[in-house]
Amino acid sequence: MRRILISAAAAIGLLVAGGEPWPLASAARAPGVSADDSSLDALLAEDCADGVALEIAQAASRLPQEAGVASDEWPPHALGGVIPPVRSVSDLFPTFDGIALDTENDRVIFSDENRHSLLVYGRAAGGASNDPTEPVQWVFGPKTRLGYIAGVEVDPKRREFYTVNNDSGDLMTVFSYDDHGNVQPRRALTLPHQSWDVSLAPGRDEIVITVQQSNALSFYKRGATGTSAPIRTIRGLATQLEDPHGTYFDEAHNEIITANHGNWTQIRPYTPYDPIVTDVGEYKSGAFHPSAITFHAADANGDVPPLRTIEGDVTGLNWPMGIDVDLIHDEIAVANYGDSSVRIFRRGDRGSVQPVRVLRGALTQIVGPVSVAIDTKHDEMWVANYGDHTAVVFPRTASGNVRPKRTIRNAPKDTPTCGFTNASAAAYDSKRDEILVPN
Repeated sequence: MRRILISAAAAIGLLVAGGEPWPLASAARAPGVSADDSSLDALLAEDCADGVALEIAQAASRLPQEAGVASDEWPPHALGGVIPPVRSVSDLFPTFDGIALDTENDRVIFSDENRHSLLVYGRAAGGASNDPTEPVQWVFGPKTRLGYIAGVEVDPKRREFYTVNNDSGDLMTVFSYDDHGNVQPRRALTLPHQSWDVSLAPGRDEIVITVQQSNALSFYKRGATGTSAPIRTIRGLATQLEDPHGTYFDEAHNEIITANHGNWTQIRPYTPYDPIVTDVGEYKSGAFHPSAITFHAADANGDVPPLRTIEGDVTGLNWPMGIDVDLIHDEIAVANYGDSSVRIFRRGDRGSVQPVRVLRGALTQIVGPVSVAIDTKHDEMWVANYGDHTAVVFPRTASGNVRPKRTIRNAPKDTPTCGFTNASAAAYDSKRDEILVPN
């Protein structure tokens, strides 16, 4: 989470006026239907997933007087009903987060936290244009159950992709390559709160989920649905899992490789779906540790130590996010959010070791990277930026401050981002004339 200060003047400057936002702002509306000739009830009926959701939405849309609220309970001059804001600070365009690459079917899939969508592009998409790159497919709308989504995974054999609702939703949704628009997921799995990434092990028919809040790795059968329990969980002080984010299920070496921010705290579970619902023993106070990459045995269960770790000052790890493994060249790439870099290590590294390569600098156009994907078939590496509206593609062995081969944009060049993640509150600082938004 981050704390962002936005001055009132800057807030006004971020407003986008006029024009139709590309490409998802109207994606949930039926073709040829405008807001003017559609009733509110019709739009609600289209957007709601079921009858219960429709009843709730219809009740919320009524004026208080229409809902039978007495006048002494609702002052006559009080605001009520559907009222547009005086102004707003928002980003009308998607923001790339998780990335999954399918070289068998030549497509790349991104999760979009800002608009709560999944965007699919051709693998060779992008270039030097300043204009947005059109996706070939998107999943977007209230029926999708997509929220603040983070990690994304792809199953080329079954032509499915998975994504994880992170700080809200507590849900993994699965869609087909044939799904498009405002569609319901093919299946959904309830996850522990603050799950972040998902990685698939096709041979074992399992998935692994990182859980930030409980500092855990939860394993499920690939086809698990509903409130299915994990088949095993790695969790506890000995694991050295500390605010885990990106993860990779390395079936070839029977290991789980995980990027950790380093923040650790013990929070007792408070929902039936969290991985541990029994007593967790003596309470331990929170602590800050160095960012690290941990390696655990894929069959591990419980409070077990890692096989090895990459951790220390010379690693340069700073808020490592998404991670990918190149099994052909025996390398690990990690999106290092803290200093806007991508760091590549040898898969067998341990301790405080220097990366074999680092991509960083103004020419790279890497800004707040959240995920990375290695394409050994075409000798490329993809980086998804959270700090602007781009994903950039490099030669696999690129190093230093070098330009990308091509760029995918989800907004026109230089379109600003608000920097919001999951903003859940706001306060006004009258002394500095600023709006404070904790994320």
